[in-house]
Amino acid sequence: MRSLKVAAADDERGVLLLLKSILSEMDGIQLAGVSENAADAIELVESQKPDLALLDIELPDMKGIELAEKLRQIKPDLYIVFITAYENYSLDAFRLYAYDYILKPIDQRRVKDTVTRIRQAMQVSNKAHGDSPSRLQNTRIAINQRNEKIFVSPDDIYYLEKQGPYIQIHTKNQKIKTRETLKNFEERLQTGFFRSHKSYLVNISQIERVVNCSRSSYYEVYFKNYDEQALLSRERINELMEQFA
Repeated sequence: MRSLKVAAADDERGVLLLLKSILSEMDGIQLAGVSENAADAIELVESQKPDLALLDIELPDMKGIELAEKLRQIKPDLYIVFITAYENYSLDAFRLYAYDYILKPIDQRRVKDTVTRIRQAMQVSNKAHGDSPSRLQNTRIAINQRNEKIFVSPDDIYYLEKQGPYIQIHTKNQKIKTRETLKNFEERLQTGFFRSHKSYLVNISQIERVVNCSRSSYYEVYFKNYDEQALLSRERINELMEQFA
């Protein structure tokens, strides 16, 4: 697995020092640089092309969400994690641009867990793309629901489940029910998703573990930070394991 290149931007030097210390303790992490304002962060991403940017949501010269938009124009496949002191600060907006958010005061374990998940997700994505730089995170898909369209990042989807004439989509923020078909979503999502069962399509990067259900024809698939499970047909277990080889 190649190193994950990380940049950080925060107007508090103490936060930057802490982030540098945390990242220095992690294997496979390369610090691309740090900045105390948005202008320097833009220059840093232009010159260093990091894989991940840790961004303060309130920089002195620009809002973090505006900065995220600009950085994505420079490097469309950039993973972004917001750092904020405000637990209820526009979290829906965060999810339009960011992989995750971390609250201040910063918990070292949370930073390490988030960075590790991103590195694993990047590995799965690169393997599925044949090490192509494009990633699912960069594009949201439109889901038809009654008289509206809901836009969702594929990275935020745990799994899709066929329920009679409907498909229920389990995401980080909500469950969405649509009359679109599972085959349609399988064709639209493709890379990074796996048809684990005739009624389930799962996000490979969100899988935490697979549990053998004795005396049954399937396994149960558990996901990170989610309480519900998908099913995996026994005849598909080897194919799924190849995704993690």
